[in-house]
Amino acid sequence: MALNRIIADSIADGTVIASDIADGTITLAKLQSGLLPPAIANSGAAYANSAFATANTITSASSYANSSFTKANNALTAASNTATNVQFNSLGIGTASSGTTGEIRATDNITAYYSDDRLKTRLGTIESALDKIRSLTGFYYEANQTAQDLGYRVKREVGVSAQEVQKVLPEIVVPAPIDDKYLTVHYDKLLPLVIEAIKELANEFDEIKKNYNK
Repeated sequence: MALNRIIADSIADGTVIASDIADGTITLAKLQSGLLPPAIANSGAAYANSAFATANTITSASSYANSSFTKANNALTAASNTATNVQFNSLGIGTASSGTTGEIRATDNITAYYSDDRLKTRLGTIESALDKIRSLTGFYYEANQTAQDLGYRVKREVGVSAQEVQKVLPEIVVPAPIDDKYLTVHYDKLLPLVIEAIKELANEFDEIKKNYNK
């Protein structure tokens, strides 16, 4: 029997009997024979595209327990699809998760959004970029008591004030994920401001050189 044709009524409800998890009897042979009782979820999200794929068959209780998709917290059921919302405590891509709430760790670049000029209608360059940069302060900080109460650890960090950035470049200030009454900054989007500020400085320097050489 092909693995992807396991008896439909055995997998329809997307559940695994606790005794099968506890004694580690979720084996390839059991899957192929169709003997797995109301069985493991077989959806595109929870089976074909995850650690529950045929190449990564669950063979013991320990492999199930060590998976992010445990019986207790598995939101990826047979009804899951690309529109399903899933929340994780922490996430590791190509590495172990840290266990720190809200942290994502990856062993390579994270690629997101778009920068292609063919997808943009330009609305103008950033004006007075140098003045905007000069109004900002880069500083060291650590989580205060309010931040600690929200779950953040005390450690020395560097950053800027979202309130200061909001005054000069409000487009890159958004509600913080921890609580939308607080703010956070898309730090990567500060780069265009820095680029234009450097160009303004370069123009000023060129003008000084021109006047000096007269």
